[in-house]
Order: sequence, then structure tokens, then C-alpha cells
Amino acid sequence: MNLRSAVQQVYLSTKPKPWRLEKPSVIQFPVNDICNCKCQMCNIWQQKFDYQITPSELEQALSNPLFSEVSSVGINGGEPTLRKDLPDLVDVLFQKLPKLSAIALITNSLNSSQVIERISEIGQVIKNYHRKLDVIVSLDGVGEVHDRVRGRKGNFENAVKVIDFITESELVTSYRLGCTVIKENIYGLHDLLEFALSKNIYIKYRLGIPHQRLYSNHVVEPFDLSFAEKYHFAIFLENLIKFYEKSDQQKFFYKSLIGQLIYKKARTAGCSFQHRGATLSARGELLYCAVESKTLGSAVLEDAEKLYFENKQHLAEIIKTKCDTCAHDYVGLPPTKVLLKGYVKKVLSRLGISSDNFRNVKPLHLLLQKQNFTKRMNLYGLNSKKLGHSQPALQYLNASSQKRKVLICGWYGTETLGDKAILGGVINALHDSLPNMEIHLASLEPYISEMTIQQMSELQGCELHSITSAVQVAGAMDLVVFGGGPLMALSVLADMIAIFQKALEGKVPTLIAGCGVGPLGAPFYNQVIKYLLEKASHRIYRDQKSKQIAQMLGVDTALDEVAEDPAFTWVQSCMLSDTNSQIQSEIAKPMTLLLGLRDWPYQEYAYDLSLVKAERLKNSFEKEIIKALEQLVNKYPNLKIVPFPMCTNHIGNDDRWFYRKLFRNNSQIQNSLDLTHLAAEISPLDAVNIFKSASVALTMRFHSIVFALSTGIPTVAIDYTLGKGKVNSLAEKYQTPCMSLSSINSEFIVDSVSNFLDQDNASYDYEKGDLPLNFTNSVSKFIKSLEQ
Repeated sequence: MNLRSAVQQVYLSTKPKPWRLEKPSVIQFPVNDICNCKCQMCNIWQQKFDYQITPSELEQALSNPLFSEVSSVGINGGEPTLRKDLPDLVDVLFQKLPKLSAIALITNSLNSSQVIERISEIGQVIKNYHRKLDVIVSLDGVGEVHDRVRGRKGNFENAVKVIDFITESELVTSYRLGCTVIKENIYGLHDLLEFALSKNIYIKYRLGIPHQRLYSNHVVEPFDLSFAEKYHFAIFLENLIKFYEKSDQQKFFYKSLIGQLIYKKARTAGCSFQHRGATLSARGELLYCAVESKTLGSAVLEDAEKLYFENKQHLAEIIKTKCDTCAHDYVGLPPTKVLLKGYVKKVLSRLGISSDNFRNVKPLHLLLQKQNFTKRMNLYGLNSKKLGHSQPALQYLNASSQKRKVLICGWYGTETLGDKAILGGVINALHDSLPNMEIHLASLEPYISEMTIQQMSELQGCELHSITSAVQVAGAMDLVVFGGGPLMALSVLADMIAIFQKALEGKVPTLIAGCGVGPLGAPFYNQVIKYLLEKASHRIYRDQKSKQIAQMLGVDTALDEVAEDPAFTWVQSCMLSDTNSQIQSEIAKPMTLLLGLRDWPYQEYAYDLSLVKAERLKNSFEKEIIKALEQLVNKYPNLKIVPFPMCTNHIGNDDRWFYRKLFRNNSQIQNSLDLTHLAAEISPLDAVNIFKSASVALTMRFHSIVFALSTGIPTVAIDYTLGKGKVNSLAEKYQTPCMSLSSINSEFIVDSVSNFLDQDNASYDYEKGDLPLNFTNSVSKFIKSLEQ
């Protein structure tokens, strides 16, 4: 794109919609209205053949000056390859559209031999015009999943044949897969992505919606996703943005779709059909978009240009009443800010500058971190340069309150399984002293926490708050609790400070409950951590090392306590509960190695290392893991390896994506892998059951070690904090085999795991050394002090 076009686009994006109607640059052209599939989300297959536009009629329609600016045409249906005269239609398109550069063909690939024949025919036509052919194969799942969505057995097998053809054909310029997401395939999206990666073919996901052109505008069931299904899809899209998608425009569309899907926000993604797109139906009718537009008239029998421009009020009405709620995967000009950001990124890229370049320059990286933190502080009217450090006087619970209102904050909205167990432990401990308690939960991303609330009985009746809402209500609570997790160098510390500040202004007591301290970061972050600690009425650390770090920061820890991690409390309560029918009794179990691994976030835990050295350590660690697993499978042929994700959201680096990447293209251990838990998110209670059923665990995330210890499963730990933090401290306390990620090797893993497997123990009692205080008792003592 030249500078002039870029300026024009930016200028247009600043204008209110509807924008000035232009001649279409893109056309959707469903060439028929019949289909040989029986898709759940489409009823075209129920239509009987009546009439479809002929090549000569298409030539007549496209002779109208309306189409002089068309540069791309999407051919779909029905199933377009059912038309034997498809090459003739394509030939007319290139004859009559002087600026046409590419054709995009969408096919269901059910009849693979016929589809390949049609692609070859139209590919030759397009080659003669020296233009481009883009082929999109509709694929909605792997194997039987796709066949069920499409209503035809063998469809997946035939689709694979077409995929193999188009990836090799010289007549096909580009190729991709298109997945329509409905209830039937919602939990097969990861598997489909893995298939696409194995075939080295790009895939795009779209949400299935009621659609008038597909005669499904009154259909409900396939599109009626539950909250859990919406949640799963939203997290999947977030991970696509983070780990897979390269196109900024497509990333923005996914972000827009998440907002619509989860928070019912208005669509922000652009759409060319709002001002420069048209649909030409199989019968030669002209429409604006195929989703909502009425038929404007016949492009064959009437003046198409007149129909298009004289019905613009209808288009304006669509934009006003329909576009905000439309989830169709049309794209177009994004908002001005997003557009400018994309242009800046492209300019920097041409200069050889990327975001990684900024991260590699530590002074600049630290400056950006500080700016991000300061920006978040400013959102709440706080000044990071004026943070005081005096410890507040101990406040008291309001004696007149009949129902105690407790606000719990922390890294919720990013919670891992460990965070959920912490939350359960904190709530149970509070309930022990405050039986008549009303729980409020502050969340950085409320839809993630909403899933947690639905999964845990401890959170029944909990009121969920965004951070903005939590700041507003903090001063009206009876108690504000930072509920577990680490106080570490993150920009969202600003959100926690805002909550604590409002609590203090309202004379509300505050509690740091079961928290770690660290990893530390830049000096300004360390000062912020110190400030938050000092502003708490009382502090309970999850380990002695965290207390030592707090003391090192200058916090007076004389009255502070160290208690067991709240997650221990919660898991152990699950194990001891007679009413928990979901926890398995002791039965014979297969030899199982449970993995509690993660991608290594060296930006947080080894920020002092150079990028090159950190990447080298990360790659070495992953190679040694694979090497060890290969050796263990050879040594124990019946060993089942169960990768278990402790984190299932994009913010904490979704472990499901890490595992799939780690095991990709490794045939030696594939037959020993049980990937059951890498699809739908597992509830915390089910997770306890899964840990309990394992023979041994190879753990890395802190709370995967906690779960193993609490369920009596022997574990071998990898310290990804490089000896500086929580993992090493926990391993030392319980005398579990542990090695730093910086020196991990397959021999250590194989020998340690083998030692436990050869013992054939149903459970394992760890040497616990000096036990810390019971977390519940520690909380109870604090609550009693507030009631004096």
C-alpha cells in the first residue's frame, strides 16, 4: 500500500459511520444454492435446484460499471464445485473485471475427485490470466468430529485428499482451512490446529451464526453455546492471537469476537461490506452483505449501479441496527488507533525493528515497564512517586455488621489451578472464623473468574467485580484480602494498590493471606511490593523465604507469620472429605507419570539473563525433557504419560499449548501420551482426582508440586526459578528430588522417576521437616484480633 492510500484509509477511519458508499472492491459470489453436505449450521442442502445464473447472464451483469473496481471475488455456495460450468464462470469474471487479481474458492471437499477436477480446471483458467487462485477447504474437526458437523461420513478423509492436492498443485497460489465453530466441535479446536500444523497449512476459525443466505437464520441449537463453551472458545482465540496468528487484522477480528462472545460488546472489527462490498447471488440478485441485506434487485435485468447506490439507506439501517451484533468473519478497516498501530509496526519492521529489539535493550525495556506501571497507576488517580511506606494502624471489624463483606483480590482473572486451590483455601479459612460471610472477588478478567465460580462450590453466591468496581467498593467492605499467589514484579500491582488504598481510606482492615514474595524486578517494582506489604494490617507468608525477602526489602516482619500455602489446606480438605464421592478410593492403577510442566517464562524469572542465554537454557530444558520421556518409555513400555495443564488461560501461558508444542512431531512417545486433559478445562476437584490416580509426578509449576504433595504422590521437581524462589524453597522443605532448570538433565529425571516407579507405592509420605503454622489457624488468630 502506498502512502496516499494509507492516509486515505486513516482519514476514512476517523469519520462516523455509515461511510460514503464506494464501488465494491470485493464481491461474494455464491454460484449455486444446493449442496451435497448436510451441515448442522446450514440448511442449503434442504433446498431443491431451481435456477442459477448462467455464464452469459454473469457476463451481462458484470458489464455494468458498478463492478469496475472489483479486485477480489469469493466463490462459494452451496458447494461451488457441483457446477460443471464453474471454469466458464471464472473465465467471465476475469474477462469483465479489469482489476480482478484473485479468486478465493471455498469447498466442502466431500467429492474429492470432482473437487480436484474443478480446482484444476479453474486453476488453468486463472493461470492463463496470470492471476491468483486461493483455495479454502472447510474443515471443522479431525476425523469423525468433522463428519458429524458436516453430516456426511468420509468427508474428513476426502478433505485430506483435497488438502494434499492443493498444497502440491502449481495451479493453486495459496491455500488455507476454514473452521466454523459450533457446539459439536467446540472441544476439538486444539486437535484441528495440530492437524493444520502437521499439514503446514494455515487455518482460520469463525463462529457459526444464524445466516439468512444459509437458510439457518431461525436455527438455534448448533449455535447455542453454554458459558463454558464460550469460555473455551474465547481462551482458544486468545491463544491463537498470542501463539499462532500472524495477521494483525485477523488478530483484531479475534479480539473483537471475544468481546462480543463474552461481554456482549459491540463489534469493533471492520467490514468492507459496510461501504465497498457486494454480494451477487446464485440467481443473479444483488445484495450488500449476505448476512443481513435484502435483495436489491436483479443485477442481470436491472441497472446494478443504480440498485447499489440508490438503496444506501437500507445499508445505513443495517449498520445502525445489525452490525454491532454481527459476528460474521468479514473484515475491513479497523478503528483509527489500531490502523495507525499497524502502520507503525510495518514501518519499524521495514527498518528491521521489532518488539523483541526493545526487550533486548534492558534500559529501554525497564523504562517501558515503568511507563506501563505508571499508566495503570494513573488510571486510578494514583502517583507512583508519592507512595508512602508507613504501616497502618490495625483496624477492627465493624461490630454492627450482621453479614461480613470480604473482598478478595490478587491475580484472579488470570488464575491457574493453583490459584483456584489458594482461593478455596482462603475462603475456607475465612469461613471458619466468619461463618456469616459475603464473598466479593476482584478480577482482572472477569470471564475467567466467572468460570472459576461455576467450578467451585466454595464460591457459591460470590459477587464478581471488575477491578474498577472493586476499587469503588473496597472502602465499604469489612475486610480486604490479598488472597494468595506471589507479590511479584508485574504492572498489575497498580490495581492491587488501588484496592488497598481505598480500603485504607475507608478504615477497612487488610490481610496479605498465604502470599509469596518474588520474583523481584526493577528497583521501582521492588518499592511497590514493599509498599503493598507495608499497607497490610497483617501478613501471612506461604514460606520462610518470602518473609526473608520482605525483610530484605525493609519491611518490619516481627509480627508477620509463615503458614502453609492455602492450596495445601484446600487440597487436603478435599482428600479428607467423606462426602466427596469424586475422589477415588484406593484401587489398582496403571503405571502413570503425570506431568506438571510449563513453558519457561524467563522474562519474569531470569530477567537478568541475556535473551540469547535464556533461549539457550529454555531449549536445553525442553530437549532434556523429551530425552528423559523417551528413555522412560523404553524402560517402562506400559508407562502412561499424562500431561496435565495447571494453567489454562493465555495470560499465564496456557500449558495446553506448551505441551502440544513440546510433543509435536515426536513419534517415539506418541503412543504413550494421554492427551485427554488438553482440551476442555478441568475443574479443581477433578484435578485432585487426576493427581491422586498418578504413580509419580514430574512437576515444575509450584502448585503442581503442592497438588502432588497433598495427594500423597511422589514427585520430582524442576526449579524454574533457578534457585531464587518458591519452587526450590518448597522442594527443600519437603526434601523432594529437585534440580534447577539451568542444569536439568535427562539422567536426573530418569533416575529419580524410576526410583519412585520401582518402589510401586500407592502413596508416599514426604519428610516434612519443621511444619509451618496451619493456615486456617493463622487466619483465625488475625480475625479474632480484629474483633477485640
